Amino acid sequence: MTLLDPLLPALARPWFDAIALPLVTRTYMPLSRAWTAAAGAAGDVDQFARETGLTPTALGLARAVNNVKRLNDRYRDAVAAWDEAFLAPESPSAKDLAKAERSRGRTAARFMSGRRLFLPWFRQLPPVAWDIPSPAEVAESHGPRLAALETAYAALPLTPIAKTHALENERVRTYWIRFRSPVLGDTVTARVIEPTDAIDPPTVIMLHGIAVEMEMWPQYPDPLDTLLDEGIRIVRPEGPWHGRRMIKGCYGGEPIMARAPEGMLTCLQAWSAEVTTMMNWARDQGSARVAVAGVSLGALTSQMIATVCGTWERPLRPDAAFLVTTTGRTLDVVFAGSLARGIGLPERLENAGWDRATLEQWLPLLQPSSPPVMGPENVVMVLGDADDLTPYAGGLELARQWSVPADNLFIRHQGHFSAALGLTPDPAPITRLGTLLRR
Repeated sequence: MTLLDPLLPALARPWFDAIALPLVTRTYMPLSRAWTAAAGAAGDVDQFARETGLTPTALGLARAVNNVKRLNDRYRDAVAAWDEAFLAPESPSAKDLAKAERSRGRTAARFMSGRRLFLPWFRQLPPVAWDIPSPAEVAESHGPRLAALETAYAALPLTPIAKTHALENERVRTYWIRFRSPVLGDTVTARVIEPTDAIDPPTVIMLHGIAVEMEMWPQYPDPLDTLLDEGIRIVRPEGPWHGRRMIKGCYGGEPIMARAPEGMLTCLQAWSAEVTTMMNWARDQGSARVAVAGVSLGALTSQMIATVCGTWERPLRPDAAFLVTTTGRTLDVVFAGSLARGIGLPERLENAGWDRATLEQWLPLLQPSSPPVMGPENVVMVLGDADDLTPYAGGLELARQWSVPADNLFIRHQGHFSAALGLTPDPAPITRLGTLLRR
């Protein structure tokens, strides 16, 4: 138990969302914009100023930019040392592995916390560096997929997976798997936590929300950890453009928003293919049952996988799905969702030539139109009736379209953020998922 745990029942209420959303859109995202520009500038204040529009001679700005460079350099050094330890031909001592992971975690958190250095200027910064492609450009990049829907999410060739050395105690074993993304071509890293005494455990592949980067912040107890006591393995990948996969000049998840809708189209395509590789790996480890799970963006990706995997080979199809704060109306997220409106996405899309009718043409690649392949009895859904980020009505409609059984549908008086927080004080949905996986 952490110091935060007793507060979670109070935090898991709609009032928390009313505070959290403006903090994210008006403070955290503008600070992230400055922070990633500073990281890319590598101490060059003039370059940073050109990218952000801030005055390079502003009092304290040069110090902030150089401090981010220092934090970034230390983080990169720690990552290099981590790679050297965890990927060494011979396993280092448990002490050396733990030291490398502590150093990587501490320097990552300090680097991420460098956002605070730009608090004096956050009101002058946009939340996103917009780069929305035109409908014609998106048609060029994703049009062939739209024209051949039967293969738009076809299982791509599987890529080899490398496994790191492991940290282990009497309860769990923790290690990482790494492989090349079949779509983006970069390196995917996923943390794996499994019970030390489990033989051929079921597996949950848990996909995070946008801008959620657990590998970059201190590791806190996760509500899914209760599944470890039930003999279930947990895999937590870093999604496209997040964490160690951030691209220069963008903070975690920013390309999904900045290049909408192309960013979302590419993210869904890439993450679905990556989950296929992890699904195959889990089967090779002996998992007879595998679930794909997610929160928010991760849930949207998981529900897409649940509907398009019917043509995949049987070992690549998930046996269950766990969806937290999701929706069956993707365009509601774009035009009515509180986060999209908070960052000005509808106006930006309109300026780039996108209206609702134009976006509707791409819905076959953006939202499920078929029932889940694993059957509704193997789908667990958690919805907040005060969720206005992925609006609740769309999630409820999806649950009814899919005929999700009452025992698997958890509706709570919570918003988008508080619904996820609420899984710790009331883990009934996770318990239900565990029951499905242990069948």
